[in-house]
Amino acid sequence: MDKWSIKYQKWLEDKGITKEDKEILKGMSLEEIKDNFYKDLEFGTAGIRGIRGLGTGRINKYLIRSVTQGYCDYLIEKITDAKGMGVAIAYDTRHMSKEFAYEAAKVFSGNGIKVYMYDRIRSTPELSFAIRALKTAGGLVLTASHNPPEYNGYKVYNQHGCQLSTQETNQMTKKVKMITNFAAVKLDENIKNIEFIKDQLEDIYVEKVKKLSINKFNKDLKIVYTPLFGVGLKPVKRIFDDIGAKYFLVEEQSHPNGDFPTAKKPNPEELEALQRVIEEGHKVGGDILLATDPDADRLGVMALVNGEYVYLTGNQVGALLIDYILNSKMDLKKDSFMITSIVTSDFGAKIASSYGVKTIRTFTGFKNLGKKMDEVLERGGTVHFVYEESIGYLSEDFIRDKDGISACFLIAELAGYLKLQGKTLIDKLESLYKVHGYYQEKQISYVIPGIEGILKIKGIMKDLRDDGPGDFEGILNLDRIDDYLDIKIDGENTNLLYYKFDDGSWIGVRPSGTEPKLKLYINVVGSSKGDATSKIDAIESWFKKRVNNWL
Repeated sequence: MDKWSIKYQKWLEDKGITKEDKEILKGMSLEEIKDNFYKDLEFGTAGIRGIRGLGTGRINKYLIRSVTQGYCDYLIEKITDAKGMGVAIAYDTRHMSKEFAYEAAKVFSGNGIKVYMYDRIRSTPELSFAIRALKTAGGLVLTASHNPPEYNGYKVYNQHGCQLSTQETNQMTKKVKMITNFAAVKLDENIKNIEFIKDQLEDIYVEKVKKLSINKFNKDLKIVYTPLFGVGLKPVKRIFDDIGAKYFLVEEQSHPNGDFPTAKKPNPEELEALQRVIEEGHKVGGDILLATDPDADRLGVMALVNGEYVYLTGNQVGALLIDYILNSKMDLKKDSFMITSIVTSDFGAKIASSYGVKTIRTFTGFKNLGKKMDEVLERGGTVHFVYEESIGYLSEDFIRDKDGISACFLIAELAGYLKLQGKTLIDKLESLYKVHGYYQEKQISYVIPGIEGILKIKGIMKDLRDDGPGDFEGILNLDRIDDYLDIKIDGENTNLLYYKFDDGSWIGVRPSGTEPKLKLYINVVGSSKGDATSKIDAIESWFKKRVNNWL
């Protein structure tokens, strides 16, 4: 009997699963059973994410309950007063986020752990802020971030407001695996041990974000903003109202809707999701366009140049913000750092270095970046900025996760500051390129869903390791290959192949930690934009030839 068939049968026999859900399970076709049970959802780059539905490979209330029970066992063992300190919970606008939040709350309360739950939809950065402000033992947010509407997810945090590190996640997962049936989960259906978090905490958060201001806000800057049907609207609107910003909303995308009807996939990293904000921008003559994803931890930015809107990548926005922040500092301490990931462009690090600020690199995901931030601050150092190429930025020290809301505020302030000088964000980028080199990048994601996709992605990575990259045909001179299954950072590994060239350019290849994707990161530096672009085109052509048999 196949493993997926055994797991399916176990669900049918589990006393913790309702009769109604067992009837749904019995009505599944063989193909549906295989799809829903062929794998177990696991923690990736940012928690657990999956398609909603019944089965071990789907997000459902039974998975939420069992993982939360494991989290309870982990917290009670690790933190002396975990029950009294409690946990904080937030949820976004996705289908079932609120219901899943209450399922988790039932388990926490059933284990005697106090629950602080936001009384309405809130952002991921506000969840991190709540953990730190309330001094809870941990917390979680129910969201699938920028994934398509059929997804939901579960992000878990430690008492610092940082997503659980890989080591912490492994410890928690051991507890989860000890739960052999759903009937063993401790549930308090009435959630007696709950306190709702009201607007007061958001008041404090918003005031702290506004204090990040570097220059007086230019009220002549025209901003167009969309929350992409998510939770960013209220805090962003409130900040812009408080500072007197001139902004316009994409009204149809400003109301919570888990179907994301005019965004399809609500990812502000992809132009398809930004079509409505672009249309609104042309309609009102916006100088910049801003878009946060549904849980408001990521920010997409576009700037008007010669009548057209130009998208700025995460690497470019990160470079602009680190330059803006460091340029405002009168006295930089010796122990000063910027923190980023190993697949983020060297552009920002080069800028930071010009100010005497060192860069710390770690694996992707703010669970790793936030951990590094804590380490620096605990030893008395200063962290000026944290970011990664996937449009995640952190400018403050009062949370430990990426924050699309504060980034929204700061990039708008910078754009307004530049407008007073007759310049745009693109003009500023060009001036930075002339000083530091033309850093250009391209990220290509190969989406390969299902069982076949998992096998293909594994096959590609194995093939690249076994047979090498092949001939680069004189494109660039390969300096070295770093395999991060062998190379450790803080005792941990990740599935990443990294090709470094002698001119400072590099390529990264890795499977996504949250979606069925193979990701190719191309980062080059050239003597001009044309030189850099030609390198990107040549590398992309090389990669397609190299893995053609698998795609």
